[in-house]
Amino acid sequence: MTNIAYCLLLCVIYPLAWLPKRVLFLFADISYFLLYYLIKYRKSVIFINLSRSFPEKSYAEIKTLTKRFYRYFADLFFENIYMLGTSKKKMLKTVSFSNAELLENYGKEGKSVVMLTGHYNNWEYIGLLTHFFNFKIAYKEQKGPFNRLMKRMRTRFSDSCIIPTQQIMRYMLTHRDEQRLYLFIADQSPTDKSKSWTTFLHQDTNFFEGAEKMATHLDLPVVYLELSRKGRASYHFSFTSICEQSKELPEHEITLNFVRLLEEAINRQPQYWLWSHKRWKHRRIINNEQLIINNI
Repeated sequence: MTNIAYCLLLCVIYPLAWLPKRVLFLFADISYFLLYYLIKYRKSVIFINLSRSFPEKSYAEIKTLTKRFYRYFADLFFENIYMLGTSKKKMLKTVSFSNAELLENYGKEGKSVVMLTGHYNNWEYIGLLTHFFNFKIAYKEQKGPFNRLMKRMRTRFSDSCIIPTQQIMRYMLTHRDEQRLYLFIADQSPTDKSKSWTTFLHQDTNFFEGAEKMATHLDLPVVYLELSRKGRASYHFSFTSICEQSKELPEHEITLNFVRLLEEAINRQPQYWLWSHKRWKHRRIINNEQLIINNI
């Protein structure tokens, strides 16, 4: 049944992927109207997330941000369809880079790198980094045919760039003597048992600790990746060093630095973060077993 569903999904997606970009974004405009005005996809979740994250903004401002997010959310879907049907050469023309020498220097030194980013702008474009480096991506595997489609998309520009989250630690230890760039989309919601809590967008928020723990254990440099939007299906990559030697930093500082960098990016252009995600579904419970990370 899963194979049949996957084949049906490909039959729908791939004909769209070969359409001209202008036609895809015409569909995106129509999808925005349907999502916002008719389907109202997770509208209450989006509005509540925005309202709590920006308590200083008026109702009218939050409503405007909500509309801007829906417009981008529709674009995001069709940008990824476009990526399935275009060549690597054309895709590379849609991106630009700043501070790329940071990664180039690590490459020359033969160092592996842990890179942290969030669901800010089109994170699926990170596969283009394989044009410069051989890297592995840790991601949360989804169920059903959609997961197979995402794997196909994320491996289009690399022979192998996907490692399920439950296997990443073993992989990093096994390949510790080989140069790799490990990229973690690190703003997903962990379980309520997570011990990494801080204030993020005016709310108590927990974060995964795995990326920091592995970077510290292997004493790897950590880099923050920010994507900014230049236009539809066009992005700019910028790289910021969080640390050169992970073991020299106090516990939790890597995670906190990542959180602050991501928060700054979101505050600049809020509409490009994934507000439809139920990010704050877990609440902090203070007890003897839970560690609260203070703000920096």
